[in-house]
Amino acid sequence: MNDTVAAIAERDLGAPPDAVAPVAEGLQHETYVLTVDSRGYVLQFAASEDGRDVDSLARGLHWYVALRETDIPVPRVVSERVAEFDGRRYVLVEKLPGTSGERDVSPARTRNAAGYLATIHDHAAFDTAGALVGEGSELSVRACGDAAFREWAQREVSESAGHLRDAGLGSIAAGLERVLDQFADRLPESFDPVLCHGDFSPDNVLFSDDEVVGVLDFDRARAGRAEWDLAAAANAFWMHDPTADWCVRETFYEGYRAVRPVAGSFDRCEPLYRAATLARLVAGMLALDELSAYERDFYAERLQNAVGRASRELGRQ
Repeated sequence: MNDTVAAIAERDLGAPPDAVAPVAEGLQHETYVLTVDSRGYVLQFAASEDGRDVDSLARGLHWYVALRETDIPVPRVVSERVAEFDGRRYVLVEKLPGTSGERDVSPARTRNAAGYLATIHDHAAFDTAGALVGEGSELSVRACGDAAFREWAQREVSESAGHLRDAGLGSIAAGLERVLDQFADRLPESFDPVLCHGDFSPDNVLFSDDEVVGVLDFDRARAGRAEWDLAAAANAFWMHDPTADWCVRETFYEGYRAVRPVAGSFDRCEPLYRAATLARLVAGMLALDELSAYERDFYAERLQNAVGRASRELGRQ
């Protein structure tokens, strides 16, 4: 593969790479970091030629282009369209400075990152919710048919519950589905779809000290509900330090609110958003076999607690 990477570098950057290193973990696409003339770049190949994988690359690339003149720090792209070499579809972007928050999630970093998620939500609004598909500047919303937000949320929960059952967590899956069925009518139907990152975690935020210097991987971006994306991101930050002696989720919400108000229904619905989006995160890691036996049990207990909290809190309303 290094020969292919070198050939792409010579064609697109005008020189062979000084160094090439694969990125082995945590990414959907086959990824390499390379250095050319002392500048760093990231090269990603579509994991397969399946349309969804290519759409994913195109979606991430589109938002790097669309956001480059904003206050959101995103990588500079080498080409504004998904390129092809020897039958492989790929994107090539500049490597940003900084380090991800994967190993170090502090209160200051959490607040600052949340403010950037709020800025992302303020960047673009859409007439309808749905998947973002297309390439280059031609990205459009593939609407969710006639499905309302409640139905979409139930589909998300049903998919997560399936993965939980496959992992032997059937009772938690049943409790999650039950609480959503019981309280789905509490979810407000009308909302203004915004640009949702879809995977806003410490892995995808670069820091220099406590300052955010990069936001990565818009591959899962969609036109959706800001509050759902907010709860998912708060859960993702919590999962990187789940035994912290400070309130990770509340700190994230605080940082978000400092930049952008949340809908009036958020506090009422947050327990349900938290349980559903935590289930999605845990189910995703279980499906990819990314959790040890200890981690599986740890997050199963926390998810059970989140489901119980949602049942209690919404039952009192």
